[in-house]
Amino acid sequence: MLKQISIALFMMLFVLGARAEQIPGVFEDGAPMIDVLTLYSGESLDRYLEFYEDVDHSAKIDDLSNEHWQQLDHGSLAFGYTDSVYWFRMVFTNPTALKVDRLMSISYPVLDYIEVHRRQSGSEWTVDTLGDKQRFYDRIIPHRYFVLPMSLNAGETQEWIFRVDTSSSMQFPVSLWEERDFFVHDQNQVLWLGLYYGTMLIMMLYNLFVFLSVREINYLYYALYVASMTGFLASLQGMSFQYLWPEATTWNDQSIIVMLAGVVIFAGIFTRNFLFLKDGAVWFDRLLLTFIIACVGIIAMSSFLPYHLLIRILIVTAFMALSTALYVGILRWGQGYSAARYYTIAWSSMVLGGLILALNKFNLVPRNFFTENAIQIGSALEVILLSFALADRLNQEKRDRYEAQISALEHEKLARRAQGEALEQERNARHAQEKALEHERAAREAQASALEIQRRATETLEVRVKERTLELESVNRRLQLMSTTDALTNVRNRRYFDQVMEREFARAIRENEPLSVVMLDIDHFKRVNDDFGHQAGDEILRSVAQAIRQTVNRDTDLIARYGGEEFVVILPNTENTRAKELAETIRICIENLDFDRIGANLRVTISIGIHGGTPNRSDTQDEWVKLADEALYYSKANGRNRITVYQ
Repeated sequence: MLKQISIALFMMLFVLGARAEQIPGVFEDGAPMIDVLTLYSGESLDRYLEFYEDVDHSAKIDDLSNEHWQQLDHGSLAFGYTDSVYWFRMVFTNPTALKVDRLMSISYPVLDYIEVHRRQSGSEWTVDTLGDKQRFYDRIIPHRYFVLPMSLNAGETQEWIFRVDTSSSMQFPVSLWEERDFFVHDQNQVLWLGLYYGTMLIMMLYNLFVFLSVREINYLYYALYVASMTGFLASLQGMSFQYLWPEATTWNDQSIIVMLAGVVIFAGIFTRNFLFLKDGAVWFDRLLLTFIIACVGIIAMSSFLPYHLLIRILIVTAFMALSTALYVGILRWGQGYSAARYYTIAWSSMVLGGLILALNKFNLVPRNFFTENAIQIGSALEVILLSFALADRLNQEKRDRYEAQISALEHEKLARRAQGEALEQERNARHAQEKALEHERAAREAQASALEIQRRATETLEVRVKERTLELESVNRRLQLMSTTDALTNVRNRRYFDQVMEREFARAIRENEPLSVVMLDIDHFKRVNDDFGHQAGDEILRSVAQAIRQTVNRDTDLIARYGGEEFVVILPNTENTRAKELAETIRICIENLDFDRIGANLRVTISIGIHGGTPNRSDTQDEWVKLADEALYYSKANGRNRITVYQ
């Protein structure tokens, strides 16, 4: 029996070895040919590919001779982040008498530009274009990967050359499939992805509902973190491009930056709050805040700076931030914070998955199913474990409240005991009072004296209570005024404007009266700040506010600072004509303001937009303000220092 098993194993090894050592044929220009029938369905073509690095992007397909091509020595076709264009070549042959149909899959959905050149021996090239810079529905086969049909007639040989130019990591995982096997494999992948994204969605909604129920802010931060992680992976794997924004080719790249930065931002905020870093690890709290600010800056720059630069910076930043979060979790665990143990275990799986993905993108580990999906596996484990951590923290808070209740009950027992002692003393006092009846006259006099003292004390107390009440009312009025007043310009703030606008808009509808809104914006204010400093800018804001107050002086009118260098005026019962007259007075007044103390010949002008009329119930206050703002925009776009009335 053992002998038979040995012979069988030897034969298997012999067959596999023979297949591995199979020497392909040679194409007319010396390129090795691949017999498609020797490939199993789904086999990676990495070891058959020849490649050429075009450093200066100058090569044309007809310029490539056999001497240009190199074969991969080992590993997979992954070259990390590079500015070079790469060319890849394969030659397929069908030596049989039957037609062969296959599907070729390039399973890296974030490649920017792929030119596919193919020809039969001695014929002209046919060219197809792929890439995520092309609209999704322009693909030959609508799939999240780049999928191409291949058809080889009996005895036919085809040469395939790919030109790849991308700002993402240069990876070219290509495989050849029988059509049925490809779609069966794809269904299994979609099932796995559905389970993963379903898990993430459920955890996100669960934590969001918990936040809405218990108002614990960490649940909101955690839900946003899960949403960012899900969005990042969906963009990286081509799911978002396929289902959410198939036309938005620019945003498809930018979304990876935004989502990954969102992962760092919300993970950092969650970690700072969940682990109470301000109390237990101040230095790390500030470090995480630095990473958060950096990622906010990266998001802001994602529309201006190139993707290949930002993604490299962001990957390094994300790894440093997540590693810091892991370390500080271990630190807080060591300090005795019980919820940190779940956090640390969860974060370990996430950091490990992120590390493997980062090493994969920089071509430091081979590209395979595990390295491509490590962050999914790690993030799924992390999401579940962090939910346990949040639950553990909630339970700890319940235990703390329970212990506080026990302590309160103990205090209540002590209070009741003291009350019993007081009652005993009261009984003793009554006994003494009975004895005092013998001295009734003296007692009555003492009682009268005590009543007089009590009356005076009551009067004094009432006076003090009244004084205190008036004092509190005065303080409340001052606080109310402070909360609705802009501290710099001493006019009302945006919050108070929204309240008054809502009230006046409703009144204008109810009483069928006109209402005008005037939006004012200081021209070139940023230049003043840049040239003369923010203190000069503050002085200009105060002077402009004072000039508006001198012109708009009805009790029913409202002046407010709308934001930055922008002011707004509400004019109840005022038509556009009167509003424009007031606005012109304001404009002239501001134009004549003297700011020579700030800078020689410095003059300030203002652009104004007005919208007024009698609103009806189909109108909204937001529309009223928006139309005035559009008029303001028109004034600024047409030379500034002018008034525009929205018609």
